[in-house]
Amino acid sequence: MTLISANSLRLSMAFVHDLVHRPRKLFLRKAMFQIHLWAGIALSAYVVVIALTGAILVFEDELTATTLPPGMSRFQPARTLSIPAVMQHVTAACPGCTVNSLNTPTPTIPAYQLHVTTADHRELAFVADPITGAVHPYSRTWVNWVHDLHLYLLLGSAFGVQVNGVGAVVLLILGVTGIFLWWQGITNWSRGLGISWRSNWRRINFDLHHAIGFWTLAIILWWSISGIYFAWYRQFESAVNAVFPLHGMLAPELPSFDTNSTSRATLTAIVAAAQRASPQGHLFGLSDPSLSSPVVYAQMDLRAAGDFSHRDIVTISTRDARVLTVWHYGRNQTLGDWIMWSMHPLHFGTLWGLPFKILWFLLGLSLAVLTLSGLLMYWNRYLRHRLQP
Repeated sequence: MTLISANSLRLSMAFVHDLVHRPRKLFLRKAMFQIHLWAGIALSAYVVVIALTGAILVFEDELTATTLPPGMSRFQPARTLSIPAVMQHVTAACPGCTVNSLNTPTPTIPAYQLHVTTADHRELAFVADPITGAVHPYSRTWVNWVHDLHLYLLLGSAFGVQVNGVGAVVLLILGVTGIFLWWQGITNWSRGLGISWRSNWRRINFDLHHAIGFWTLAIILWWSISGIYFAWYRQFESAVNAVFPLHGMLAPELPSFDTNSTSRATLTAIVAAAQRASPQGHLFGLSDPSLSSPVVYAQMDLRAAGDFSHRDIVTISTRDARVLTVWHYGRNQTLGDWIMWSMHPLHFGTLWGLPFKILWFLLGLSLAVLTLSGLLMYWNRYLRHRLQP
């Protein structure tokens, strides 16, 4: 036993010594390199698409505003038409339609946005002028296409998000193996921090890949983890809750209530109930304003309109306008709450003003550059030699 322990200790010390001083000698590094190489090649097109579309979507609201019909009124909160009044205009423009969701105007997107289902089960979108209530059909735009490409890869919401989850897992593997490959030994570690611009273009590309990989590692790992979160939310929530118990980020359970009643509250009463439940909030979104289902969900933003990081989500019975639950989303109390809450804002980077948006845009582009520089490294080292006659 003593001899085995001594050999194990000697091997461990040799491994640590090589890891610190000569990592290229390690078989583990060679294995990591193969995983990183082939996973990167297999995922290259996917990562470039996700990176570029994600960078564009940092400015999704601003770009959406450019696609609104001409002549839309400016955002004036004091003159904004009420939700019941807008619903009357929509009902007149689309008889028999059920409005599935409604978003109120914001300074960035100065229009009511509505998604409806027609009597023959077609899904349509409309925008309504915030002051006059004039309703305009809103056809699918290039911004919607980029949005669906990034979130669902144009494969549909159910299947596409699962594929994205698998892609996020592979991207996480690339990030973890990249950490190991970046390390070139204690005497050379600083080489991976910058670019030697006086070298030839192949060396510049090599340095570029290593430097971008190092400086963007944290956000790439976070994008990977949050991508897994979006794909398998319930499983992710359960895993976090098992380690760091959740409190504020757990949605409250609905109490029992009569769903068979034929009575129906008015939309005015529903909106008033949401405002009473969250007096400091601004009504940003309303599910099912046609009141065709037993409950509606009102999103009451506590900060800027459209800031989803801190909002009260109020569940209201459509039968009697009774408030069933109030979820104070963003009122975090535990480490688990903060982990769950941070998934959205750190993934999208849209909540802290223009400087952060520009930073997240550049980070998205850098992920595409990182991928392309990796492919170019593979070409320089292997393919160009094998393809030469």
